[in-house]
This record gives sequence, C-alpha cells and structure tokens, in this order.
Amino acid sequence: MKKCIFTAAFCLAIGFVVSTGSALAADPVLEVSDCVKCHAKVVHQNQDDGASHKTEVSCLDCHEGGHPPTTPKEEIIPQCSKCHEGEAHFEVKTPCLSCHQNPHQPLHIVFGEDNVAVCNTCHPTQVNEIKDNPSAHGGFDCAVCHHDKHGYIPDCMECHEPHREGQTFADCVSCHRVHQPLNVAYGQDEPNKNCGACHGDLANTLVSGTSKHAKLQCVFCHKDTHGNIPACQGCHGVPHPQSMMQKFPKCLDCHINPHDLAI
Repeated sequence: MKKCIFTAAFCLAIGFVVSTGSALAADPVLEVSDCVKCHAKVVHQNQDDGASHKTEVSCLDCHEGGHPPTTPKEEIIPQCSKCHEGEAHFEVKTPCLSCHQNPHQPLHIVFGEDNVAVCNTCHPTQVNEIKDNPSAHGGFDCAVCHHDKHGYIPDCMECHEPHREGQTFADCVSCHRVHQPLNVAYGQDEPNKNCGACHGDLANTLVSGTSKHAKLQCVFCHKDTHGNIPACQGCHGVPHPQSMMQKFPKCLDCHINPHDLAI
C-alpha cells in the first residue's frame, strides 16, 4: 500500500515538473506596454530623447525573438545595421556605440578620440575646408572645438586671445571663417574698430585726418579680402593733367599716406 502511494506521488511530481518545464520553455507573449514594468528608466529615456527610435520603431521592433531567461540577452540586442545601412555614416569603422553610447537616446552623442572620418560622412564641406586651407586648426580633431556635445559651437575666445577689448564671437567670424581661419574676409559693414584691433596705427591716422578719407570705413577701400590694396584710380580716375601724371605716375609720390592725404 505504501509503495503504491509513493509511486503515485512520484508520478504526480514528475508530471508537475514536466508541465512546469514546458511552460518555462516557451517565451512569454509581450506587448510594448509590458516593457515599462521592468525597464522604466530605459522607456523614459526613449520617450524623452528617442528621436526616430521613438517615433519610427517600438521596443519590440528592435528587441524581437524572445526574452530572457528563455532567450539569451545577447540574442535580442540588435545590431545597428539591422536598420541603419546604405549610407557612408553607417559604414565607418568606428563602432556605433563609441559615439551613440545609448541607443535609446541616439542623438546624445559623445565624441571619441578620432572623429574626423566620422564627422566627414555628414560634414564634408567643413572637413574639406580645413584640409584645403592649412592652419593650426587643421592639426586638431573636430572634438577639440566641438567637444561638449554634437552641434556645439565654441566661442573663439575659449582658445584665442581677443584682438581688442569687448570683442565677441560675432566679431571674430565676421572676418575669420572658422574652418579656414587664415582666409580673412569681411562684408561691407565691418566697423573700423575691428580693423583697428590689428592695424591700430593706420586706423588712428585715418580717423584723425582732415581729408574725406577720414569719414570712410576701412572696408570702403580695402574691399572683400584682407590685404586688398586698391588703386587710387578706382575712385579718383585721373585727377590731374596728363603732363603731371607723366612726371609723377604714382599717386603716393605726392600723396604720401593714403590714410591722411595731408601728411
């Protein structure tokens, strides 16, 4: 009798284990609404800063095929190339997660140590400007200037001493193109105080003069490009008789200083 009771109990136990094991062997059927129950932090990150990872796909579009413990975790973490392919930016050798460290917040970009090749896939104009116009800027990685976050534009004075007191970033870039800083160029409204920051003696001579030149902006004569020295005839034509011009063919033979014609 005892043997029969033991045998029955053993068989029931085996049956329970088998049926329970079968239940555990099957992956649970999940809905997106289930994800927040265990992964609240990740879901909130995605909702706040998910970009297209929030608007174009759901959790289960990326994490498909099961759920731990029945499916190993590494099998449900997708490769970025599952969706992101066919463009130069997705083909660089730098691992995606070296910059996009949290795929649930893909636009929170953290720069690594060597970023030029990666930056070039989206910003070739700027990268080529630096390569084609040698300057000290060409010796640095992009992240040296754009270091805080993707899209960060630094103030020049973070590295450079200003030319004059009160100089602003807008003053800097009105002359210096940041990716080709030695190619100085400016518009027609550049104030004389900016020119005087480097050319103080000339600016002082100009403003203290008594000729009509004293009322002009520097860029009226030195148009468009830094170092441009105009011919006087561009404004004055041939102001003297031909006989005088033959004897003194150069204007500055008499008008010694164009910044103050009275000198």
